[in-house]
Amino acid sequence: MLKFLRKLIQQNILLKVSSVNTLRISVRIVCGLITSKLIAIYLGSSGMAILGDLRNFLNSVQSVGQLGINNGVVKYSAEYKQQKTKLNSLVSTSLKISFLTSVVLSLILFIAAPELNNLVFTNAFNFTRILRFVALALPIFTLNALTISVLSGLGDYKKVIYINIATNVLGVLLAAFLIIRMQVFGALLSLVFSAAIAFLIIAVALRKNRGYLITVLSLPIKYSILKKLASYGGMTLFSAIVSPWVYISIRQHIIAVDGLEKAGYWDAMLRLSDYYLMFTTTLLTLYVLPKLSTMQTRKEFKTEVFSFYKTILPLFGLGLILVYFLKIWIIKLVYNADFLQMNTLFIWQLSGDFFRVASLVIAYQFIAKNKFWAFIITQIISLSVIYFSSTLLVSEYGFVGASMGHLVSYIIYFLMLLVIFRKSLLKPLKGSTS
Repeated sequence: MLKFLRKLIQQNILLKVSSVNTLRISVRIVCGLITSKLIAIYLGSSGMAILGDLRNFLNSVQSVGQLGINNGVVKYSAEYKQQKTKLNSLVSTSLKISFLTSVVLSLILFIAAPELNNLVFTNAFNFTRILRFVALALPIFTLNALTISVLSGLGDYKKVIYINIATNVLGVLLAAFLIIRMQVFGALLSLVFSAAIAFLIIAVALRKNRGYLITVLSLPIKYSILKKLASYGGMTLFSAIVSPWVYISIRQHIIAVDGLEKAGYWDAMLRLSDYYLMFTTTLLTLYVLPKLSTMQTRKEFKTEVFSFYKTILPLFGLGLILVYFLKIWIIKLVYNADFLQMNTLFIWQLSGDFFRVASLVIAYQFIAKNKFWAFIITQIISLSVIYFSSTLLVSEYGFVGASMGHLVSYIIYFLMLLVIFRKSLLKPLKGSTS
């Protein structure tokens, strides 16, 4: 049996990348579980909700600082892998323009921190200092993310994975120290300081490439490259800016209807969801997006999607079933008995996440083939559905309604994608037309 599995992995590149990625995901999940346990013990569910707001805000400003071009960088790094001049121009242009943008945004955030605090955390909390730390760290976040995007596009999976492993291990040690010493403020601070840790690890990992980086960064910004990245920036920025604020709004609605503690249970469910989604979402970024970017025909696209559905999606589905039946034990292990009320969220969240993964492998074609308006329209519909369905269902059923809205939105999103790509996925292909 083991011999058969080994042979299968060697013959299937998707499974091969998955097996290499498993170590990284395992380490990240363990680190995440440790952090979640510390938050549950020292901060409780209310602290979980506050951290959720900062995480959403961080995701939003990081994407703005990076101009949302990460997926474009992955695509063109893969495309220019054998074209050294174009690749160098891509690296130089993307790093320079994003770094300059993040510096400007950093200054704005630093000055506007008091107003942003009221917007993100409401008047009940004052974390202005944390938001100013976010502002100062933003350029570092930008450099880290774009460097990883270039390595992903070039197919340097192992280096990306090892960088992430080291970052997670050191990050959880820092988080443990700060949470124990400073409670909520320390937990918020650890999210920001993780950028500095990642930067140092990337610098060490790329120390042999210093000469190359100096040469590349001396190249001028290429406006032809910027033009190509612009539509990717538009796609990612829309989702990255709007989505976190949708979740902040849903969280604030839960607080208003059901209280801060219940909002913390919902956020704890989102954290668990992040853990078990890591494997598939990372695989999509590391392997599927670069692969789709190089494909020229509908036949290749259909083959890749159904390969994912036959190899990865069934394993993911089985994992979700296992999580559901072990939910009480998982809640006690990851958090503590005080969080048992969140067990009612599992069926809705797990079902929604299955449709989410099934959707994402198709939706990455929007990014790979630069289908700007199709991406924007489907995102507007999806985010509108999750916001309105969640708020309506929260008003009716309490905090459980937010996970119900999650399921509704991803079923609708999946059906939309099947309609849009019906010719490629559902109709038999007579020839290899693009």
